[in-house]
Amino acid sequence: MKSYGSLRLLAIGAAALVLEMTLLADVAWAGARPDLLVSLVAFAALFAAEPSPALASAWALGLLRDLATAGPLGQYALIYLVIGWTITGLRPVLFREHPFTQAAVGGIAAGIAGLASAACTSAFTGGVPLGMCLVRSGSSAAVTALLAPFLITLLARVRFLVR
Repeated sequence: MKSYGSLRLLAIGAAALVLEMTLLADVAWAGARPDLLVSLVAFAALFAAEPSPALASAWALGLLRDLATAGPLGQYALIYLVIGWTITGLRPVLFREHPFTQAAVGGIAAGIAGLASAACTSAFTGGVPLGMCLVRSGSSAAVTALLAPFLITLLARVRFLVR
Protein backbone atom coordinates (compact mmCIF):
# COMPACT_ATOMS: atom_id res chain seq x y z
CA MET A 1 0.00 0.00 0.00
CA LYS A 2 1.60 3.23 -1.09
CA SER A 3 -0.71 5.86 0.34
CA TYR A 4 -4.05 6.52 1.94
CA GLY A 5 -6.36 9.48 2.21
CA SER A 6 -6.37 11.06 5.65
CA LEU A 7 -9.92 12.37 5.23
CA ARG A 8 -11.23 8.93 4.34
CA LEU A 9 -9.36 7.44 7.27
CA LEU A 10 -10.95 10.06 9.53
CA ALA A 11 -14.39 9.16 8.13
CA ILE A 12 -13.70 5.50 8.86
CA GLY A 13 -12.58 6.59 12.34
CA ALA A 14 -15.89 8.40 12.88
CA ALA A 15 -17.78 5.27 11.82
CA ALA A 16 -15.61 3.13 14.11
CA LEU A 17 -16.26 5.50 17.01
CA VAL A 18 -20.01 5.33 16.42
CA LEU A 19 -19.72 1.52 16.32
CA GLU A 20 -17.79 1.55 19.60
CA MET A 21 -20.33 3.79 21.30
CA THR A 22 -23.42 1.93 20.09
CA LEU A 23 -23.05 -1.75 19.18
CA LEU A 24 -19.87 -2.44 21.14
CA ALA A 25 -20.98 -0.46 24.20
CA ASP A 26 -22.49 -3.58 25.77
CA VAL A 27 -19.62 -5.85 24.76
CA ALA A 28 -16.99 -5.60 27.48
CA TRP A 29 -14.37 -7.94 28.82
CA ALA A 30 -13.27 -7.15 32.40
CA GLY A 31 -14.81 -3.70 31.95
CA ALA A 32 -12.93 -2.80 28.79
CA ARG A 33 -13.81 -2.66 25.11
CA PRO A 34 -11.62 -2.78 22.03
CA ASP A 35 -10.19 0.56 20.94
CA LEU A 36 -10.83 0.62 17.21
CA LEU A 37 -9.33 4.10 16.83
CA VAL A 38 -5.98 2.88 18.17
CA SER A 39 -6.01 0.27 15.41
CA LEU A 40 -6.59 3.05 12.88
CA VAL A 41 -3.71 5.04 14.37
CA ALA A 42 -1.52 1.94 14.05
CA PHE A 43 -2.61 1.51 10.43
CA ALA A 44 -1.86 5.15 9.66
CA ALA A 45 1.57 4.97 11.28
CA LEU A 46 2.51 1.64 9.73
CA PHE A 47 1.43 2.37 6.16
CA ALA A 48 1.94 6.11 5.66
CA ALA A 49 4.28 7.10 2.86
CA GLU A 50 5.81 9.75 5.15
CA PRO A 51 5.49 10.50 8.88
CA SER A 52 3.58 13.80 8.48
CA PRO A 53 0.28 12.31 7.21
CA ALA A 54 0.49 9.56 9.84
CA LEU A 55 0.95 12.08 12.63
CA ALA A 56 -1.84 14.30 11.30
CA SER A 57 -4.17 11.29 11.10
CA ALA A 58 -3.24 10.17 14.62
CA TRP A 59 -3.88 13.65 16.01
CA ALA A 60 -7.20 13.98 14.16
CA LEU A 61 -8.37 10.53 15.31
CA GLY A 62 -7.46 11.47 18.88
CA LEU A 63 -9.36 14.74 18.58
CA LEU A 64 -12.34 12.78 17.29
CA ARG A 65 -12.14 10.54 20.39
CA ASP A 66 -11.86 13.67 22.57
CA LEU A 67 -15.06 15.09 21.12
CA ALA A 68 -16.89 11.89 22.08
CA THR A 69 -15.62 11.68 25.67
CA ALA A 70 -16.10 13.76 28.79
CA GLY A 71 -12.37 14.22 29.37
CA PRO A 72 -10.37 17.34 28.64
CA LEU A 73 -10.16 18.32 24.98
CA GLY A 74 -6.81 17.28 23.54
CA GLN A 75 -6.11 14.40 25.91
CA TYR A 76 -6.55 11.62 23.35
CA ALA A 77 -5.21 13.82 20.57
CA LEU A 78 -1.91 14.06 22.42
CA ILE A 79 -1.92 10.38 23.42
CA TYR A 80 -2.62 9.18 19.88
CA LEU A 81 -0.07 11.63 18.46
CA VAL A 82 2.65 10.19 20.72
CA ILE A 83 1.60 6.65 19.80
CA GLY A 84 1.68 7.49 16.09
CA TRP A 85 5.07 9.18 16.44
CA THR A 86 6.47 6.14 18.26
CA ILE A 87 5.17 3.68 15.67
CA THR A 88 6.51 5.74 12.74
CA GLY A 89 9.87 5.85 14.48
CA LEU A 90 9.89 2.07 14.91
CA ARG A 91 8.55 1.34 11.43
CA PRO A 92 11.96 0.62 9.85
CA VAL A 93 12.45 -2.34 12.20
CA LEU A 94 8.88 -3.66 12.05
CA PHE A 95 7.52 -6.20 9.59
CA ARG A 96 4.31 -4.26 9.17
CA GLU A 97 2.46 -6.77 6.97
CA HIS A 98 2.64 -9.57 9.53
CA PRO A 99 -0.50 -10.09 11.66
CA PHE A 100 1.53 -10.72 14.83
CA THR A 101 3.27 -7.38 14.40
CA GLN A 102 -0.07 -5.68 13.86
CA ALA A 103 -1.53 -7.40 16.92
CA ALA A 104 1.46 -6.45 19.05
CA VAL A 105 1.46 -2.84 17.88
CA GLY A 106 -2.32 -2.53 18.38
CA GLY A 107 -2.26 -4.18 21.79
CA ILE A 108 0.69 -2.24 23.14
CA ALA A 109 -0.72 1.02 21.79
CA ALA A 110 -4.12 0.34 23.37
CA GLY A 111 -2.48 -0.49 26.69
CA ILE A 112 -0.44 2.69 26.62
CA ALA A 113 -3.49 4.74 25.63
CA GLY A 114 -5.48 3.25 28.50
CA LEU A 115 -2.76 3.90 31.06
CA ALA A 116 -2.13 7.44 29.79
CA SER A 117 -5.85 8.19 29.84
CA ALA A 118 -6.12 6.89 33.41
CA ALA A 119 -3.15 9.05 34.42
CA CYS A 120 -4.81 12.12 32.89
CA THR A 121 -8.10 11.28 34.59
CA SER A 122 -6.30 10.92 37.91
CA ALA A 123 -4.55 14.24 37.45
CA PHE A 124 -7.70 16.19 36.52
CA THR A 125 -10.53 14.59 38.46
CA GLY A 126 -9.07 12.49 41.21
CA GLY A 127 -7.51 9.12 41.76
CA VAL A 128 -8.29 6.01 39.77
CA PRO A 129 -7.69 2.74 41.65
CA LEU A 130 -4.48 1.18 40.32
CA GLY A 131 -5.93 -2.33 40.12
CA MET A 132 -8.90 -1.19 38.06
CA CYS A 133 -6.61 0.86 35.81
CA LEU A 134 -4.30 -2.09 35.16
CA VAL A 135 -7.12 -4.58 34.57
CA ARG A 136 -9.03 -2.34 32.19
CA SER A 137 -5.94 -1.23 30.28
CA GLY A 138 -4.72 -4.81 30.03
CA SER A 139 -8.04 -6.22 28.91
CA SER A 140 -8.53 -3.42 26.40
CA ALA A 141 -5.04 -4.10 25.07
CA ALA A 142 -5.78 -7.82 24.72
CA VAL A 143 -9.08 -7.31 22.91
CA THR A 144 -7.60 -4.62 20.66
CA ALA A 145 -4.65 -6.90 19.88
CA LEU A 146 -7.08 -9.57 18.72
CA LEU A 147 -9.02 -7.20 16.46
CA ALA A 148 -6.18 -5.01 15.15
CA PRO A 149 -4.84 -7.45 12.52
CA PHE A 150 -8.32 -7.90 11.05
CA LEU A 151 -9.00 -4.18 10.84
CA ILE A 152 -5.52 -3.31 9.53
CA THR A 153 -5.64 -6.10 6.93
CA LEU A 154 -9.10 -5.01 5.83
CA LEU A 155 -7.92 -1.43 5.33
CA ALA A 156 -4.74 -2.53 3.56
CA ARG A 157 -6.57 -4.92 1.22
CA VAL A 158 -9.68 -2.88 0.46
CA ARG A 159 -7.83 0.10 -0.92
CA PHE A 160 -10.84 2.05 -2.13
CA LEU A 161 -11.81 2.63 1.50
CA VAL A 162 -8.74 4.70 2.26
CA ARG A 163 -7.46 6.05 -1.06
